Amino acid sequence: MTDSLSVLLTNDDGIEAPGIRALYDRLDDAHDVTVVAPAREQSGSGQTRTYDTLDYEERERGYAVHGTPADCVGVAVAALDMTPDVVVSGCNDGPNLGAHILARSGTIGAAMEAAFLGIPAVAASMYDWEFDPAGDWEPTYDQFTLPADAVADILPEFVAGDLLPTADYLSVNAPATEYADDPVQRVTRPTEEYELQAEFTQDGIDVEDRFWDQFLDQNIPDPAGTDRHACVDNEVSVSPLTVPHAIADGATVGGLL
Repeated sequence: MTDSLSVLLTNDDGIEAPGIRALYDRLDDAHDVTVVAPAREQSGSGQTRTYDTLDYEERERGYAVHGTPADCVGVAVAALDMTPDVVVSGCNDGPNLGAHILARSGTIGAAMEAAFLGIPAVAASMYDWEFDPAGDWEPTYDQFTLPADAVADILPEFVAGDLLPTADYLSVNAPATEYADDPVQRVTRPTEEYELQAEFTQDGIDVEDRFWDQFLDQNIPDPAGTDRHACVDNEVSVSPLTVPHAIADGATVGGLL
């Protein structure tokens, strides 16, 4: 598929973040891109919706909405009457890896919102080995060049149904530009590995998510085929995902407990 696509672009890092600017610049070369993105950072908002009246401002490339990434998708479709061919969310400042992150990430939450509305979506995230999960990290525009190229490469075939046709949305994690030249693109599944530690201290409770420590140490228990495993190898991880969440095997829907 080589025709120009109508692309709705959003993120969870805010409309001025370098990742969304890099994606816009790359996709706008071949597609009709409209930005509807949060006015300020909304990291970790998942698929949260706002039920108050939302303020917004018009910007050169679209709209800045004072709400969550999922709000932005809803505003674009329901208020602006957009009918995009695809929603692209990102590019996130840092990786979105693991099954546990699907409910937390605002980047993925926007893609899930689109998928529930029947629109294919791609959630894009950039990882680098200086990443700080606590947020003390400022990536540069140039670091998003490779992830933006990966999304641009995947997008037309995915929307056409020629690539991973059973997926409702894709979670793409790509290395920062300086860490790979021409990385392979590997189909993965979100890892189910997860380790959380917490302890009482004099100041309160310290909670440590070991998941990211393992990732940054490049010492993980994850098997091949998982997203975190691919990223440790500096590959582009592409996880094809679906909505809605599945009913547990063996449950009799409609039956009495």
